[in-house]
Amino acid sequence: MKLFSENLKAIPSTEKTVLLRLYNERGELVSIIPNIPGRQGSIQVFQHIADKKGEINLEAAKEGLRLFGEHVEDARQNPGKHQKLELLLGLKSREILKVEIVESTSSDLLNNLYGQKASAEECEVFIELLNQGKLRAAEKVNDIWEPQPYIIDGILNYFGTHANTRMEGKYWDKIPLKTANYTDQEFEDGGVRYAPGCMVRTGAYIGPQTVLMNLSFVNIGAYIAGEGCMIDGGTRVASCAQIGKNVKFGAGSGIEGILEPAGRLASIVEDHVKIGAMCEVTGIIGEGSVIASGVIMASGKKIYDEDTGDFVPPLECVVGDTKFLLPVIPPYRLAVGGSLPSKKGKHNTDAVILKAGDLRDSATMRHFTKQGILYG
Repeated sequence: MKLFSENLKAIPSTEKTVLLRLYNERGELVSIIPNIPGRQGSIQVFQHIADKKGEINLEAAKEGLRLFGEHVEDARQNPGKHQKLELLLGLKSREILKVEIVESTSSDLLNNLYGQKASAEECEVFIELLNQGKLRAAEKVNDIWEPQPYIIDGILNYFGTHANTRMEGKYWDKIPLKTANYTDQEFEDGGVRYAPGCMVRTGAYIGPQTVLMNLSFVNIGAYIAGEGCMIDGGTRVASCAQIGKNVKFGAGSGIEGILEPAGRLASIVEDHVKIGAMCEVTGIIGEGSVIASGVIMASGKKIYDEDTGDFVPPLECVVGDTKFLLPVIPPYRLAVGGSLPSKKGKHNTDAVILKAGDLRDSATMRHFTKQGILYG
């Protein structure tokens, strides 16, 4: 049996590949392989065995296992150690893996961004991939949100390679507006409504059927999926924040951003969420949930669930020796501002309260509407 390193020499290289996304036959994202140190060999194999339609069947999987050489037996004996390889090992007859390939005009792009040694021209290529939504700071893999640290590396690399210049005649900055040089056709093709006074920095993705109202602001690295998104007046979508489909973001609200450290999970609002006016949110807002006006979320703030009588545990995100605790609002829940008494009852502490009931239940919806606390 030839060694993995020897097999790689006999198949095409993948310098222009930025990353691969692997989907199962149901279209669910099951793996992301970025072209960074330690991952190049896997990208080479998966890209080589995929057919012209980007599919890997059982026969192709067998060829992939042959190419992985000595790592196959290690994967069999140590489950979880070679997760990409295990996708091939677990593939059954009539099943497929679908491969999405993201490429760029620059060789070894993520490798150079990863070490923050990319040139200004390479950084421009990277920013355009963000603009197009081909790269994003967090992705849901196997139903779990995973940070993509190379995005932070790339943005910081961009800052380091670009000097402040005059923009729009009156600004002095490194990051131009996304639409500064848009033609009418580009606005039409994008399918986004940009109301007067809204500002979107380059490196942000704005999906079709998004409305950006007056004085809303979207920062570099942010991702807005579209398909019915309303970002109301004065709303702030900070760096690398991720907004799902059909999200209503109330006037004057904001979502926390991140730029350091690379590896920290961005704040995320999942699909079909409604956020009231004058809210500040962070962490993960689950699908279909409603955040009442004026709710302030922050790391360390208690989230109390009236259904269970318990606090909702935060999501732990570990970067190096530092642990970050990210607040979580479960799917299809109504969150309101409130307070909880201390153990000795001498004072109250601000908290986010999850009202009892599931928003998918019609009786619960009627109850909340009657109370007048449901953001519409």
